[in-house]
Formats: sequence, C-alpha cells, structure tokens
Amino acid sequence: MTTTKRIDSYKLKLTALIFMVIDHIYTYLNAPLHGYRTDEMWPQWISLTTRFVSPLFFYLMVEGFYHTRSRRKYLTRLLTTGLIVMGGNMLINYIFHNVSPSTGMFSFRSLIEGHDIFLTLADLFVFIWCLDNIKQKKRIGVSILVAVFSAILSLALEGGFYLLPIAVITWYFYGRKPQQCIGIGVWSAILLIHALISFLRGDTGCSLYSHLCFDNEWAMFPVIFFILLYNGERGRNTKFSKYLFYVIYPLHLWILMILRFIIE
Repeated sequence: MTTTKRIDSYKLKLTALIFMVIDHIYTYLNAPLHGYRTDEMWPQWISLTTRFVSPLFFYLMVEGFYHTRSRRKYLTRLLTTGLIVMGGNMLINYIFHNVSPSTGMFSFRSLIEGHDIFLTLADLFVFIWCLDNIKQKKRIGVSILVAVFSAILSLALEGGFYLLPIAVITWYFYGRKPQQCIGIGVWSAILLIHALISFLRGDTGCSLYSHLCFDNEWAMFPVIFFILLYNGERGRNTKFSKYLFYVIYPLHLWILMILRFIIE
C-alpha cells in the first residue's frame, strides 16, 4: 500500500476527536436525558465503538515524542492543558455544588470529578522519556526513580491502568508496527479475559452483553487498524492543526458537564 492511500497524523487526530466527542456525549448526557431509565437509554454498544480513541492518542503521543523539536515544550503543553482542564472541572463542580454523596460536602474527589486525559498524557510522556534515558544510559538513577513514580501516579489518573501498557508497547516497539499491533492485541485479549472472568464469578448481576459494554477497555483493539493505516507523516501543519485538540478537548467537556448539571 502506498503512503498516498494511508492516513497522516492530522487525519487520525480528527477521526479520534469525532469519536471522542461521541463517547463523551454518551457518557455525560445519555443517562440524564433519559431520566436514568435504562430501558430508554441509547444502545450500550456505543461505548465499544469509541474505546480505540485514547490508545490512538497515546500512540500519536509516542510518535510526537520522537518527532517533536522540543520534548520540554511538548511536555509543557500537555501538562499546562491538563492543569487548565482540572481547574475548569473544579470550577464547574464548585458552581454546581457537586458534593460527595456520602457526606453532602465538597471533597477533593468531587471537585476534580471529570475527564482529564491530558494529565495522563503528560505523566506517561515523562514515563517514556525516562525509559528512553535508561535505554540510552543517560541519568539512569534519576530516570528509574521518576519512571517508577510516574508509573504509580498513572494508576490514579484517567485510564492510566489501561494506557500504561499501551505507552510501553508503542515506545518499546517504536518503528515496528507488527510488534506494536501484536502487543496491543495481546493486551486487549488479557483485558477481555479479565472481563469474562469477572462476569463468570457472578460479580455483576447483569447480562454478559451489558457487562462487556461496561467493562469495555478490551474493545481498544480497533486502534490496530488505525496504526496500520498511519503513514508516518504529520499532515496539515498549521497553528490550527497544532492546537485543535488542546482547545476542543476542554471546551467540549466543560459544555457537556454544564449541560449534565442543568439537565439533572
């Protein structure tokens, strides 16, 4: 297949953005719009069609790690946006009095409630930077300590448990698509097996279909097809294309958060 028939990074990001917005509309508005009546909600399978989005963004983050002119500036953009998103989430939760159900009071968890994939991106960017330093035998001691801290921290961030292996796989097999795709496929299979075991233990109290639509991170495997279609090129390179994700992500989330609070 020639590169002209494949997809560049910009087009992949646009595709991921579209599915990301669909996923967040489903997450934030599905239940409130239908009065939390499960028989009237949108189909559960919608959540399965969007699981590839975060892994694709992390795959492109690793690509950016190797192609960016300045890793420091790249990390600064990710971290700054992550902190801005967190600040906006906290402000909205405060304005709409999003308190802890158990105490009726504000808690740190209730205030920061909301999506913020940028903090995870920033954290795992630091993680693979440390791995790269260790591989090149640069600042090994500090890099090991920071890598361990970043790995542990990722478990407390959005999607960190599922995305940490994706970051490791895409970094370790960088430039080797077959190995990257096999690694992601294996990780998806492990997550599917875990979901099936959880269902068979009788922990869920719902149908297998509903359980797999809920415990759905296994459905990230379609990202493999997008990786295979990627031609390794950046594509459109303008201020608009560079900062599109940094702007669309927080704005659409804040709008959806506000709409959810108003509807509820």
